[in-house]
Amino acid sequence: MRAAIEAENLLDLGGVYGDRKFGDPVEYDNLKLVLTDDTVEITVFNRGIALLMLDDERIRRIHRVLCKLDVMEID
Repeated sequence: MRAAIEAENLLDLGGVYGDRKFGDPVEYDNLKLVLTDDTVEITVFNRGIALLMLDDERIRRIHRVLCKLDVMEID
């Protein structure tokens, strides 16, 4: 997982992405990366819709890491 986070440079992407108004009900992904001396929190509202509606490479990078995390939970 660490390699995926580093490959997508997620530590520089802390913040909120997407739009709460894109869907009803509102869905969100919240990723909290706790480091030795810092914490990076990333929230993406309505990720699927945001991927389709916005041309934002940051959301695509976050999406790729979250997909890998989902696969890890299944295994």
